[in-house]
This record gives sequence, C-alpha cells and structure tokens, in this order.
Amino acid sequence: MKSLASRLPSLPARPDDRSLVESAYWRLGAFLLGGKRTVRVGDATARFGLSTRAEYLRAKSLGGERPVIEALLGELDGTETVWDVGACVGTYACLVADTLSTGSVIAFEPEPTNRSRLRSNLERSAPRERWAVSPVALSDRNGTATLRSDSTEAGGGHHYLSAGDGYPVETRRGASLVEEGLAAPDVLEIDVQGAEGQVLSGLGDVLRGVRAIYLEVHPEKCRRYGTTAEDIERFLRETGYSLERMGTPTTGRSGVYFLRARR
Repeated sequence: MKSLASRLPSLPARPDDRSLVESAYWRLGAFLLGGKRTVRVGDATARFGLSTRAEYLRAKSLGGERPVIEALLGELDGTETVWDVGACVGTYACLVADTLSTGSVIAFEPEPTNRSRLRSNLERSAPRERWAVSPVALSDRNGTATLRSDSTEAGGGHHYLSAGDGYPVETRRGASLVEEGLAAPDVLEIDVQGAEGQVLSGLGDVLRGVRAIYLEVHPEKCRRYGTTAEDIERFLRETGYSLERMGTPTTGRSGVYFLRARR
C-alpha cells in the first residue's frame, strides 16, 4: 500500500505561484510523515528530520545518490572506521552508522546549522558509540578560514571555504588529526564542493591505509581552489588507486560526477 506522502498530487507548472505551491507541497509531505522520514538502503535504515524543504527533498531522493550509497554500504563488513567529509545533514553518515557493528563513522561538517541537523539525525539512526561529529573543515593546512554559503537552509545550499567574509572555521589536515590520536579511516566519503584536492593532499600518508574512497568531484568548483578534476584523478592514480566513474546524480543535478577509488 502506498504511503500518504507518495499519494500527493503532481505539482502544477504555473510559474506565478509555483514557489508557494512548492512550499505547501513539501510542508504537507513533511506533516504526513510526522516531520521525519525513515529511509532504507539495503539492510541499512536511517531516520531524517524534515525541518526544511531541502531536508525533505534530500531524504526523499537521497540527493540522487542512492547507487553510490548502495555501493559504499556494500564495501563495509561492519568493523571499519569511515570518515564522512562534508557530511551535511548525514545522508551517508546515518546509513553507514546503522550498517556498522563494531566500527564507527566520523562525520566532518563545519557548517553549524547542518551540523546540528546531522547530530540529531545520527541520534535517531544509530547507537552513540557508532558515530562522532567534528566541526573541523578538512584541508591541506592547519589554520582557520571562513565558510561562505549561498543558503542558510539546513540540508541545502553551496558551502565553500574562502578568505573573505563568512563563518569562521578551523581547518585541519587529516594527517594531523590522526597524529593526535583520531582513528585513521579505512574508507572515505568526500563531498566538499570543490575542495577535494585539498582534503586528499592533507591526508598525506594516511591514504596508505585507506582501501576505498567515494568522492564527489566538482570539475568547475574545484578550480576555485586551484585544482582540476584531472589533477584529482591523477593524484589518486599516483597514490596507488584504481578509479571507476560511477555516473552523475539521478536527480539531474549538473556539474558533478561520482568517483570510486580502490586499492
């Protein structure tokens, strides 16, 4: 039997009142779901809050990334340490945490609103010993930066590091965190809106112990950081990984593709 939310009518295409209709549509959907949505991928289950339209759409479609999430979960035997870099509201982290038996996921999210939602979603989805949340922005240097955003809505928008105005954040090299005692990752998931090269470079020798990386590559956005998609792929191959392109988001989101790197 179809859920009440799945029986909502299609949206009309009238441009003059579309935004109002869309707002009413997602709010009704969220209400019918009790303000939360349970998501299942394979044997993994997560429960996401629906406080904004972006959160509602993300929980409904998983950002068009279900095939990538399925592949990542299939990578795990339950004992791994997984770093989710740029975790947003926990689309990956919550499902990974539910999959793990003795391992843990460390979710890095410097944007404060998303980080609050991330923690709430993890609390709903998995035992506390299976996850940790960090406000650090992983990069290629230890220091500070500002995080800029084109949206303050939880679960949405484009956040990126900048030397200009924005929210102040701490930047850390992954290698430095491991030297200080943080558990090194066995598997990485990275979605950092163009800063992919900086995150990978900052991991240094830690990458020797990482058997698989699931990476969202932003060919245009990474130019902001002085790198290219070709540079990122070349770096991974030179570090000993075999690469597999996993396509683009099923939602039609442009300017991004998914890459799996394996040893």
